[in-house]
Amino acid sequence: MSCRHRHDRLVLIAAVLACVPGAVFAQSVDGGVEAATDEVRRGLSWSGGDVSASADARVGLAGLDASVRVAMLRGSARHAGADVVADFVLGKDWDSGPFTIRTEALGHVFGGARQSMNYAEVGLGARYSIGPLQFGAGAWYAPKQASIGGDNLHLRATADAGLPGFPISVFGAIGHTTGDTRDSRSARLRPVGDYTDWKIGAEFNRFPFTLGVDYVGTSIDTANAVSISPFADLRNAGDRVVGRVRLSF
Repeated sequence: MSCRHRHDRLVLIAAVLACVPGAVFAQSVDGGVEAATDEVRRGLSWSGGDVSASADARVGLAGLDASVRVAMLRGSARHAGADVVADFVLGKDWDSGPFTIRTEALGHVFGGARQSMNYAEVGLGARYSIGPLQFGAGAWYAPKQASIGGDNLHLRATADAGLPGFPISVFGAIGHTTGDTRDSRSARLRPVGDYTDWKIGAEFNRFPFTLGVDYVGTSIDTANAVSISPFADLRNAGDRVVGRVRLSF
């Protein structure tokens, strides 16, 4: 077995062990399935602009939470032809009055890719709630890894609000992504270098159903930008409207 394949297997095993704790310790369990017109993250399509379906589950532990989400990528050019991605998260919320501090470790495992695409990152964030309003800020850092061609830092600010008397919420977010570039694989997360992304949207939520629509965009000039990287997928790095429907359990 090659070192690369051995490393990939160890990453997958560690992620599974971290995120699938024994049910006997679970304090809460929730999850759902979702269909979306596109799998968009940080303004970039991960499913090549195609419809995607996903399933997720979250387990609450003694002060911790562990979750896994599996999404279709439809042979994503951005991720070397990957058909699916599994995101594993182990995190903790630290509450202090209206403030909540969030720390987490994330692993992204890709299935069906032509080469090793797995990578990991850590996150630190804070939320502030006042009545129906909530404001947040966070940073996610992926240290230098061959699979992402260097390192990557994503900063994000968010705001959302529920409409009193209605099962509707509105939200907005703005993010910025930067990092070190070692080779063409950095275009997976930064198609032509540093960029800014944004999202505004609304959700109608009446358990167990959620209907949502998002407008997402980036500062990437997809009409004139040039990238020689096969991972850039510039056709799917621009503005778009995304519709979502979710069934929770």
